[in-house]
Amino acid sequence: MSATANVIIPSSFKLADRIKIQQQCVRDKNYIVAGRLTAILFEAQRSTAGYSQSRARWNNPRQAKELKDQPGLHPMSEMQAVLWAGITLDWLTHKDAPILAVSRDQQDLLLPFGLPPLPKIPDPRWVPSHAQHACPKSIKSGCKGCIPPRIPQLLVGCPVVGDRVRDKITSRDGRVFGVIHPVVELALMLAGAQGGFGKIRGGVNSSEGTHLSLLIDDSNPERLEGYFVGGRFQFGG
Repeated sequence: MSATANVIIPSSFKLADRIKIQQQCVRDKNYIVAGRLTAILFEAQRSTAGYSQSRARWNNPRQAKELKDQPGLHPMSEMQAVLWAGITLDWLTHKDAPILAVSRDQQDLLLPFGLPPLPKIPDPRWVPSHAQHACPKSIKSGCKGCIPPRIPQLLVGCPVVGDRVRDKITSRDGRVFGVIHPVVELALMLAGAQGGFGKIRGGVNSSEGTHLSLLIDDSNPERLEGYFVGGRFQFGG
């Protein structure tokens, strides 16, 4: 993983110690499962040249007319979709999403079984020519005009959205981690009887001046290793 080193973590932060604490919590099963992590939203510096001229991609004139005065329901423009794909990691459904847990002292978010590979996502540049239910070819599974092509969610080197990971940090033992930061929001399918969907908001730890960040070791592409460090987190909408 290659990127520049510019991480929102103070020099006094002992990365290896934090990771060891989290690893010990996992080994001792000293955590409570929160649910399945379905998506991660983070802030990032991206070019917005031409953003103001970007227009919503309506599926048909009727949709444009009915939703004209409801901006919250407007479909994304191509530029919005590309920008969004560049600041998110998305497992699309809860089925193959990673398990997210909270340490019993509520100090750490944990990924006890790591991060499974990110699935391919619909190409954000694609525009449908017709709705799937009205496919002129009468293909139940849809055709190229109504089913978007898929592209891989690459951490670095994506030709569509660029590098999702632009920073790196080296731990005391020499391991190199890509850094996703600042983490703004985690979406998850809640565990237990409550079910449904939930959110975890990432924030700043004012005493340290750190933001919630996700460190990723992708040396094993079959099961990425991940650690949430720095900042603070809060359950809720």
